Amino acid sequence: MAVEREIKLAIAPDAVGALCAHPLLALLAEAPPTQRWLRSRYYDFDDGRLAAAGIALRLRDDGGGCWFTLKTASSGFGHARGEWEWRSSGDTPTLADLRRALRETPLQALGLDVQALHAGLRARFGTAFERRAWQLRWQGSAIELALDRGSCQAWVGGGLREAPLCEVELELLDGDFDACWELAWALAQDIALPPGPLNKAQRAAALAAGVRPQPVLDAQAVAPEATLADAMRPWLGSAAAALALWAERVRGAETSDAVHDVHQLRVVLRRLRSVLRWLRGHAPQRTLDWFDAELRWTMQVAAPLRDGDVALQWLHELGAPSALLQRAQQQRGAWRAALIAHLGGARFARLLLALARWAERGAFDGSARGVARRVLQRETRAWRRAQRDARRVLGRGDFAPAANAVRALHALRIRCKRLRLACERFGALGPQPRAHAALGRRCEQLQDLLGAWHDTQRLHDALGDDAQSDALRRALRARGADALRKTAALLRA
Repeated sequence: MAVEREIKLAIAPDAVGALCAHPLLALLAEAPPTQRWLRSRYYDFDDGRLAAAGIALRLRDDGGGCWFTLKTASSGFGHARGEWEWRSSGDTPTLADLRRALRETPLQALGLDVQALHAGLRARFGTAFERRAWQLRWQGSAIELALDRGSCQAWVGGGLREAPLCEVELELLDGDFDACWELAWALAQDIALPPGPLNKAQRAAALAAGVRPQPVLDAQAVAPEATLADAMRPWLGSAAAALALWAERVRGAETSDAVHDVHQLRVVLRRLRSVLRWLRGHAPQRTLDWFDAELRWTMQVAAPLRDGDVALQWLHELGAPSALLQRAQQQRGAWRAALIAHLGGARFARLLLALARWAERGAFDGSARGVARRVLQRETRAWRRAQRDARRVLGRGDFAPAANAVRALHALRIRCKRLRLACERFGALGPQPRAHAALGRRCEQLQDLLGAWHDTQRLHDALGDDAQSDALRRALRARGADALRKTAALLRA
C-alpha cells in the first residue's frame, strides 16, 4: 500500500495559460511537461456499498494500458489516503484483480467472495481528461504538478451526463508534504487557486446522483480530555471545506438554491469569525487578526446580495409594483456580479488556502474543556445582559422602536447567534449539557424572530418616501411589529 498525499486546487479555464507560463514552472521543472489522455471508470454495487465503506474502486486507461486502483476515503484538504494500484489485463475489473484486492486491500473487510463481487460491480461514473504534468523540485521535495482538463461523467437511464473538470493537483512524490502547501501558496500569489475539498470521484458521484455537492459541517463529538487542537482542527477543516463548496455553488449558474447558497456562505463566514474570538489567547494574535480581516471583507461583499435576496422575497410576497421589483432585481444582479468576482479572485482563494493549511497544522494551546467552559460562561453572560436590555425596550410595548432600542435588539440578535454556536460546539463539554442544548434552541428561536424584524426594518428604510410605497411600508411595519411582539412573549416565557 502507498499513502497518496496531494492537494487539489481549482483553476478557472481562463487562468490555465497563466499557470502554464508561470515562472516557477519554467525555473523548477526538471523536464518539459508530459501530456496524456486519461479515462477512468469507477465501480460500485447498485446500493453504493463501496462508497459507504469509504472505498473507491477505479479502472483507468492511460493510453498504454489499464490500471486497477483502490483508494480509501480522503482526509481533509490534504487528501491523504491509502492507495493500492497495479496493471490490469482487462478493460473491466477481472477476477484476478478482484482476488488480489480481496487479499491485499480493505475490500476484504466487506465479507464478499470474488464471484459476488465480480457479478455485482457496475460502472457508476467516470472521468475523461487531459493531464499535463510537470515534475518539480521545491524546498528539497519532489512534487508532481498536474493540470487536468476534461469532464466528469455519469451514465444515467441509458444517457450520458457530463460536467466540466478543470483542476490542479500537487502530489508529493518524495520529501516533506509541507512543500506542497508552500508551492501552492507561492503560485496563489499570482493565480486564483482555491483548494478543492472534493476529489474527482466525489464530483462524478454527485453528478450520477443528480445533486450538487452538499457541504457537511463537522459534527464530531469532542472527548472531555481532548486538547483544544484536537477539537478545533476537524471543525476548522470542515468549515473551510464548507466555505469552499458554498463559494463554488454561488459562483456557478443560478439555480433555485441560489438564495440558500448565499445565506449558507454567510453562515460559515460568521461562524468562523466567532471561532476566532474563542481562540484569543490560544493562537497567535497576528494570525487571528489576518483571518478576521479577510473573513470580514468577504462578509461585507456578500451582505448586499443576501439583503437583496431577502428584499426581493418580501417584495414579491407583499405584491410590490413591477417597477419596484425590476429595480430591486437589477440592483441584486450588480451585487451578485460583485460577489462572484470576489469569490473567483486570488484574494479569496488565498483565504481558503490559508484556512485549509491552518486547519491541518494550527497550533492551539489549552484544553478543549477549559476553553469550552470559559466560552460558554462569557457568551451566556453577554446574552443575558442583551436579553435584559431588550426586555426593557419591549416591555414598554413600543413595536416601532427608537434608535437606542434598535441597537439593543440588534445586540441581542448577535448574542443569540454567538451563544447558539457555542452551545452547539461546546455544550457537551460544559457542566450542564442538557441545559446548554435547550439554551441553544432558545437562541435559535429568538434569532429567527429578530432576523425577521431586522429584514423588515432594512427594507422599510430602503423604500424611500414616494407615495407608491406607502402600502408596502405599512405592511412591513405590521410584520416587524408582529415579530417583536412574539419576541417579547418569548423573553417573558
